[in-house]
Amino acid sequence: MRRLRLLADAWRRLANKMAAPPRWRTGFAYVSSAAVYSILLRLQHASHAEALRRAEPKPPIFLLGFWRSGTTFLHELFCRDRRFGFPSTYACLNPFHFLLTERWVSEHTIPLETHRPMDNMSYSWSSPQEDEFALLSLGAPSPYEALLVPSLMLDPRSLLDIRSRTKDEQTRWKESILYFQRLLTVQQSKPMVLKSPPHGFRLPLLPSLFPKAKYVIIERNPYEVFASNLKLWRTLVDMYGLEPCSLEELETFVLAAYALHEEAIAEGIRGLPPRSFAKVRYEDLIASPVREMSRLYTELDLENFDTVRSPLEQYLASVSEHTRNQFQVSASQKAKVDSAWGKFIRDKSYKWDDQYVRLG
Repeated sequence: MRRLRLLADAWRRLANKMAAPPRWRTGFAYVSSAAVYSILLRLQHASHAEALRRAEPKPPIFLLGFWRSGTTFLHELFCRDRRFGFPSTYACLNPFHFLLTERWVSEHTIPLETHRPMDNMSYSWSSPQEDEFALLSLGAPSPYEALLVPSLMLDPRSLLDIRSRTKDEQTRWKESILYFQRLLTVQQSKPMVLKSPPHGFRLPLLPSLFPKAKYVIIERNPYEVFASNLKLWRTLVDMYGLEPCSLEELETFVLAAYALHEEAIAEGIRGLPPRSFAKVRYEDLIASPVREMSRLYTELDLENFDTVRSPLEQYLASVSEHTRNQFQVSASQKAKVDSAWGKFIRDKSYKWDDQYVRLG
């Protein structure tokens, strides 16, 4: 079983949420590694204290979408524009010391590329990554707490909606996301492109922290999203979970989470000024990525798309052989989706797509 990288306080809070104490070997491994991470975090902060104090993060671009909606592909496309920065996989998994070590690692180790277990997409230490992993590691309340403690999925709103957390937890989340932004600013001095599905649940709060941020919201056929989410959560819970979790529990969570995400996105959009957000469909993006990116740049008032066209085309050529997963769901699972998400499916004008999701 793999372990997430957590500070001591983050581990203690999670262990206290478990129905039964973790095995002593697991607890010892987390506590001992956390001690090292805490030392490294203090060293990183001390060595960059003045730069962190002076750092003023530029307004970011948030890429929002429910899990498995195409946010990773969208992130890769935006990151072809070298005017923007992004948190790398290395930085997100090592927020305690990446300012000290990432450059050395990139210069003195052989680049290692692997594939994600949920969709076989290739990634490396330098690939754009979800900043949510860094926030979790730093002790922020996060939906990814459920990767270790799956029983937290039994109360989806408490897990996903930061406003339902205690004032202390809300403060910790705000401090963590702002601190990680300062770390990234010290490293790159660019506007960040941030992709993390949990940020969609926070859209009503993000403008108060990032007043001039821009947002792109990506949507995908809900039937495919449901099937892909079952695979995603099953994979990650099996990798990291310290409690058992049934398929029925995962189904119930995904169905509730999607509805909460739609609720948060609708609420958040109502408070956004014009030209600060745009929407895109995954199906349109993969069919005509350059055209859709050009449209997004126009709608968001992002300049000089022509300078990005060539890097985009080069990246697209490099991933042209990637094939989408195909999924299978049962008739009862499809009926649950129809019941729970029927309104969203109709409002978005989606239909059952048996090219990628089939009944078994």
